[in-house]
Amino acid sequence: MGRKLIGIDLDHTTLNEAGEVSERTKQTLQAAQDAGHIISIITGRPTRLTTGIYDTIGLKSPMINFNGSLGLTPRASWKDAYSYKVNHEIAFDLLEQAADLGIDTVVAENMDDVWGKDISVNAPEDSIFFPKDEDGKKMLDRLSLQTDVNAILLHAADPLHQAQIRRFVLDRYGEDNVNVKTWGGDAPVLEVAPAGVSKDTGLDILSKSFSIAKDDIYAFGDEMNDFEMIDFATHGVVMANGNQDLKAIADDVTMYSNEDDGLARYLENLLDLNN
Repeated sequence: MGRKLIGIDLDHTTLNEAGEVSERTKQTLQAAQDAGHIISIITGRPTRLTTGIYDTIGLKSPMINFNGSLGLTPRASWKDAYSYKVNHEIAFDLLEQAADLGIDTVVAENMDDVWGKDISVNAPEDSIFFPKDEDGKKMLDRLSLQTDVNAILLHAADPLHQAQIRRFVLDRYGEDNVNVKTWGGDAPVLEVAPAGVSKDTGLDILSKSFSIAKDDIYAFGDEMNDFEMIDFATHGVVMANGNQDLKAIADDVTMYSNEDDGLARYLENLLDLNN
């Protein structure tokens, strides 16, 4: 069997509903890696919320963060490491417009740092994507933030505000400069990202970096921020618990959900792994 590139989303795909990697999933991914396959996390999460999972699984390949904007290997070099960024001035402009747009929280983030500011009492209390001060968050102001960032995250609880914000961002900053995506499941996140960058950006760079044939590219996901990656991969696989619209473009759907080791079971069968 030829070497495969296997791109895996984290939340509701690799992780169970407790946000953890089950022992079966861990062992299966390790066995696949030991067999020579490239296992790469491709997630909307920042590095601060990914590296621990990467280490728990025991991965060695590069990982892709911020829905494709950042590609790196933790604590090691990768010749094709990359970083696409958004102008940090957009974060300050959004702060000024926040009240009118119904934005509760603005967070700007890159590989090493996170800056944030809560605008209203509706700011999310329990979302890991919007860190509190004790999580090492820096104040989002011009003194602290002086560099461009991989992503700007916005929280707006009202779906009507989300649509309004998306249109405002695209019109104000230009679709040639930015894109806006919604992800995060139960705690919806509006992400202002570099234009033209999605999870398939990382999958494409990985496939070229490791000389993986198109027919040997697999991607696993569950939500609409996985759309481009599922569409790009020759074998785009959506979880049984995944979004119905995403399943419509999938090449396959797992028999089992993330809660029942759907990813692990699928890979065990595909790669003939015996755990």
